[in-house]
Amino acid sequence: MIKRLEKADQFRVKEIVETIWEGDDYIPRVFEKWVHDPSCYFMGLWKGGRLIGVDNLRLFSRKVGWMEGMRIDPAFQGRGYGKELGGEMLKLAERLGLEKLYFATYFDNTASIKMNEAFGFKRIAVFTNLEREICESTSCSINLLESDEFPEIDDHISEDWMFIPKEVLNKRRFLNNPVKLLDGANWAIVSKNSKSKGCLDINYIEVADKDSLEYFLKELVCYAQAKGFVHIHAMASELCDLGPFLSNGFRPFERTEDVFLYYADVSSLRV
Repeated sequence: MIKRLEKADQFRVKEIVETIWEGDDYIPRVFEKWVHDPSCYFMGLWKGGRLIGVDNLRLFSRKVGWMEGMRIDPAFQGRGYGKELGGEMLKLAERLGLEKLYFATYFDNTASIKMNEAFGFKRIAVFTNLEREICESTSCSINLLESDEFPEIDDHISEDWMFIPKEVLNKRRFLNNPVKLLDGANWAIVSKNSKSKGCLDINYIEVADKDSLEYFLKELVCYAQAKGFVHIHAMASELCDLGPFLSNGFRPFERTEDVFLYYADVSSLRV
């Protein structure tokens, strides 16, 4: 049985995730937000009256959804409960009238990849998860202009590990205090990372020419430092040259091209 999680389930959810990612799982930090967000179906799987798994379905629109945050209590893993929960969430998406579903996963999450490819998801893009600490002084002049303008971007844009698909309009509503930063013809959308305190997310970058990316990134790092952030994060497409990021101190977690973006038409899912 799956049903929506409530505030009273918070302690049990913390128990489920307390050993995941060496105790640094983001789920406790977003629990209340997901429970109260009307665009989220934050669901739990119960067995014998005990909550053993969670998963979130976020509605980007009436037709487009995002899957995130599936967790199964380590004590109950290996029994097929992940597949059961995943299947129930896909049935929920169908009942809600969704037509398109997306999710992202880490390259070595082979169980999730195998399960979702069996459901009918296809990998459509690969990204490199990049982050830089801003603990040392970085000296540079900042020529960036801030703007409240948020153009319609015909591409996927990222927020932490979430990718807002290109077909979704009014993407800014899914970002935390977004700002457009401009330096001549170069511009970027940045926002406060919703899952990591003190982190500035680079959600999207548009540069006039590739040669200007390195300096533009340096300006973005200096901007983050000036605003009091201690980390800066970006998801770089597999089509992007990582050189300018690496020369500005950005580093991948384990390897490059480590984040896989998946997509499925709901009507084609095999549940």
